[in-house]
Order: sequence, then C-alpha cells, then structure tokens
Amino acid sequence: MTTPHTTSSALPSSKARRRSAAVPPEVPRLAARAKAQRSVRRRRFARWGGQGLLVLLPLAALAWVLLASTWLSVDRVEVFGTARLTVAQVTAAAGIAADTPLARVDLDRIEAAVGRLAPVAAVEAHRSWPGSVRVEVTERTPVAGVPGPGGVTLLDGSGVGFATEPTLPTGVVRLEVDAPGPADPTTRAALQVYLELPPALQEQVQRVRAGSASSVVLVLPDGREVVWGAPGDTATKASATLALLAMPGTVFDVSAPGVVVRR
Repeated sequence: MTTPHTTSSALPSSKARRRSAAVPPEVPRLAARAKAQRSVRRRRFARWGGQGLLVLLPLAALAWVLLASTWLSVDRVEVFGTARLTVAQVTAAAGIAADTPLARVDLDRIEAAVGRLAPVAAVEAHRSWPGSVRVEVTERTPVAGVPGPGGVTLLDGSGVGFATEPTLPTGVVRLEVDAPGPADPTTRAALQVYLELPPALQEQVQRVRAGSASSVVLVLPDGREVVWGAPGDTATKASATLALLAMPGTVFDVSAPGVVVRR
C-alpha cells in the first residue's frame, strides 16, 4: 500500500504576522533618510563650530591684548591747557596706575578727579593709541579778588574761589561783599553787574561793592562811585553812567530806570 506524499509549509507565527503588519515597506527608507539628514546636520554643526572658533579665537586674543596685556598699556599722560597748574599736579590727580591697559582706563574717573582741582573749570580726557592719555584742562579765569589775611583770593565769574595771590593781579577787580562765594546772592549779583558792563565802562571800575543783591556800587580809581543797584537794564544804566562821568560830581545814582541822580 502506497502512502501518498504530502507537502506542507510552516505558516508564519502570529508574532511574525504582527511584526510584518506593523512595519510598512516604506519605514526602512524613511529611517535611512532620517539617518542621512542627521549626518548632514552633524557635519553642518561641525562646520559652523569650526567657523565660530575661527572668529572667536582672534576676538579672544584681541580682548586679551587690549584688556589684560601690557603691550598697549599707558606709557604717557599728556596734559594740555594748564597755566596755573603744573603737569605733575594734573598727572597726580589723574592717578593712572603704571602698566594699566589703555582700553581699561576710566576716563570718567579721571575727569572727575582732575575736575576737583580748584583751578579747573572743565576737563576732558581721551585715549590716544597706542599708549597715551590726553588730559585737556580749561582753567578758571580770575575776574575778581577778595583781600584777606592770607592774601587775595581769586574768584571766577561764578564766584568760585580757586587760588590765592599776594596782591591783586592787574585786570582783576576788587570785590567787597560780606560772604563771597558761588552760593551767595550778593556775590553773584556784583559779578553779574561787572561782567555785563561794556568795555569802555568796565575798564574804569576798580572796585565793586555790594551790601545786598540789589545795592551794587561801582567804585572808580579816583574815588567816584556809581550806584548801580540790582543787575539788569545794563545798556540804559551804562549809557547814563558814561554821560554822567563827564560831569562834575562824586556819586552818580543810576539804580532807578529813567531817574538819574548826581551829587
């Protein structure tokens, strides 16, 4: 009896069927594409990183040269505009430490420090590469002098006292007020009157006396007095004064606009 031959094939397991059904044919292709894209991004990031280093390294080197090394440090302080002050006084006030990198010099601090010197009205500090600091000083101009036990204190146009001289310098008017200083209204009024005078009258005034801000008196070398009063109406008062000085008299009162008194 012949036994018939039978053929059989193994059926896929249920797990294999599920895996085959869960992974569509296009998934491997998408995975390969994603891998390629990641590789491109990594190469791009590496290239950008290299380019960034090429930029950052020179910048870091430049920053070190400017801010930390002594290659571009201060080797000279140049001072301009001084007459009463010396270069040494200004340099000492600036206080720039040796080997300070020029880029790290605090110009605002220098201006503030030098500006505290009494004769200084204004100051500007600048860097001058490769190793200099320029300090440009504007000194106060003496306008009036106030005599005292130690000599004559010089005042600028705003009433700031900044120096002392043994005698009153030529071209500086003598100021006679009770409390000279920039905060004193009487001082400010007396200086305002004097500075606003036309040259033809100003050059004749030897002393300016004031008991208050509204009672300014101009005294000439020969002792004649002009009672000016408060600041203001300069053109009218000056014109009247110049006319009166050609007349006899020792006191000329122009303090009231439109009213002139001569005695």
